[in-house]
Amino acid sequence: MLKKIFITTALLGCAASAFSASNRPDGYVTICKIGQTCSVSGSSNVAFGASGAFVYKILSGSFSCSVATFGSDPIPSKSVKECSIPASGSGGTTSSSPSTSSSGSTSSSGSTSGSITGATCTANGSVSVSTTIKVTSGVYDGGCKVFNATTALGDGSQSEGQSPVFRVENGATLKNVIFGNNAADGIHFYNGGTIDNVRWTNVGEDAMTIKSSGTVNVKNISGFAGSDKFIQVNAASTLNVSNCVVDSMGKFLRQNGGTTFKVAVSVDKCQISNMGEGIFRTDSSTSTAKITNSRLRNAGSICIGKWASCTSSGITNY
Repeated sequence: MLKKIFITTALLGCAASAFSASNRPDGYVTICKIGQTCSVSGSSNVAFGASGAFVYKILSGSFSCSVATFGSDPIPSKSVKECSIPASGSGGTTSSSPSTSSSGSTSSSGSTSGSITGATCTANGSVSVSTTIKVTSGVYDGGCKVFNATTALGDGSQSEGQSPVFRVENGATLKNVIFGNNAADGIHFYNGGTIDNVRWTNVGEDAMTIKSSGTVNVKNISGFAGSDKFIQVNAASTLNVSNCVVDSMGKFLRQNGGTTFKVAVSVDKCQISNMGEGIFRTDSSTSTAKITNSRLRNAGSICIGKWASCTSSGITNY
C-alpha cells in the first residue's frame, strides 16, 4: 500500500512539473504571472501564455503581465498565465501587486535610446508550413502570422541541409513574419532580397542564409535562442542590417568556413547580447564588416578571423 502511495505521489509530482514547464517556452524562465508587474533590465523577448500556447513581444522596463500588454490572449481557456524570458536574456523581477499599466515600452536606453525596437509584430494567427514558401518578386506580407515549420522541412536542430521556411529571390521582399519554435532553416536568399519586421521565436539551424550573390537588406528584426549562427553567408554579397535585437546565439554572423570570397557587412542600430563566441567571423582576408550605433552585452569578440577591415563605432555596453 505504501509503495502504491509513493508511486502515485511521484507521478502527480511529475505531472505538475510538466504542466509548469509547459507554461513557458523551452529555454525560458518565468518572471511573473498574470496580474503582476514584471520588470526586465533591457529589451527582451517576453512570452505570455500557458499550456504550450504563447504570444511574444519585445519589452523593456516595467510592464503588466496581461492580455492588454500583449494585445491578444493565446489561450482564453486558461485563467493563470505566465510571463517568461529567455534563460540567458535580461534579468527580470516581479511585483505581487497588480499593475495599472497596460502596455510595455520597446525603446532601449543609452546613446541609441528610442531607436532599437527589433520586430514589432503581435501574433495574428498561425500557419503550418510543409513546403518552402518561395518569394520570387514583389512583396510577400505575412500579416504577422506565426509560421510553424513541420518536420517535412527539418527538425530545427543543427543538422545541415534542412529546408528553409521561406526562399527570397531576385530582390523580392518578405515582411511581417513570425517564425515559430525552431523553424527549420529560416530564410534562404538567392540573388538578393529584403526582409522587414521579422521575428524568430527561437532559431533552429540558422535564422537566415545567403545562398547566392546579391545585396541583402535586413531591417526591424528580432531573433532569440539559437545554438550556432544567426546569419550564415555562403556567397559573395553585400549585407545591410539595421534595427535588430538578437540574443543568445553562438555568433551573430559567419562567412562559410574556409572560403575567400568577399563579403561586405554593415550593422547599424542593433542590440546584440549573449553570443557564445562573438559577432563577426570569417576566414576571408578580403571581407569587411562594421557595426555602428549599437548596444552590446556579453557579446564576445566583435571581429574574429582574417577580415580585411572590421570596425566598430558608437557602441554602448549595457
